[in-house]
Amino acid sequence: MDKQELLHILDNSDLVPKPSKDISDIFKILNNPIDSDIDILVEKISKIDKLNELMMKNLNTGYFKTNRELTSIKDAIVFFGMETVQNLLTFFITMELFSYSPTNENRVFKMDIYLKHVLGTAIASSMLSSHLKTADKYKLFSYGLIHDIGVALLDTCVPNCLDQVTQKLKKGIHQVIAERSIFGGITHAEVGGWLCRKWNIRRDITDIVEFHHMPFLSENTTDELKLVCIADVISTMYYERLLGVNLNHRMNKRIMNDLGISEDIINYIGKKLPDEVSKSGYYLIIN
Repeated sequence: MDKQELLHILDNSDLVPKPSKDISDIFKILNNPIDSDIDILVEKISKIDKLNELMMKNLNTGYFKTNRELTSIKDAIVFFGMETVQNLLTFFITMELFSYSPTNENRVFKMDIYLKHVLGTAIASSMLSSHLKTADKYKLFSYGLIHDIGVALLDTCVPNCLDQVTQKLKKGIHQVIAERSIFGGITHAEVGGWLCRKWNIRRDITDIVEFHHMPFLSENTTDELKLVCIADVISTMYYERLLGVNLNHRMNKRIMNDLGISEDIINYIGKKLPDEVSKSGYYLIIN
């Protein structure tokens, strides 16, 4: 399979979720965060009972839990900010459209294990934000949740190929190298970027999804993108240990220097991450 063949399969697959009109309307609103009318956004979300329920459950438990109960999406926007709530909406809409379910026992790739990497990236992003006293830790957490939506698409449309990637990973081949081998030069990040554009998802989210492995290829390399890049590597090492793999990942020294990230901070977060994922995993409600 080569890159064009894979994109052709995805572009013509009935398995690629098609957002309903209500969800498409929400994406249109989210694509213009500055001009968004909060009341219209809340009204659209309220029409989709399951989405509204998922948002409120997650905003009132675990990582986002505050000292008082949030009673509405509008309440959450006031407390956490429009962009954080928008990012969470994008994540939960994506997971709902892909109808996440427990992984088939015969599969090599296990989505339930991979979701620990997704959550790990979210937590590591937030921890880096707190340590460096930069950006918004809640917004960084939400970016981490979104960053690998390309994997969800590959898992749905070409599961056998994703199994082959995981087999190579378990043999000690870097995931990105394995993906380029199996998918003819393309990776889950590029697939995720393709999906974001197809769904008209906001530009900053698309950049997080598409460039979290190579942030300097983005036309707008923000500090948030750089933070997610480092967080993703920290969480990847955690995920690979879950698979019994111990690859030697190099941190991007340029990013570390740009942001003032020390090896001590990376080691500290790496050691804390398994416990933090275990603790937070109880609160990430997907279905």
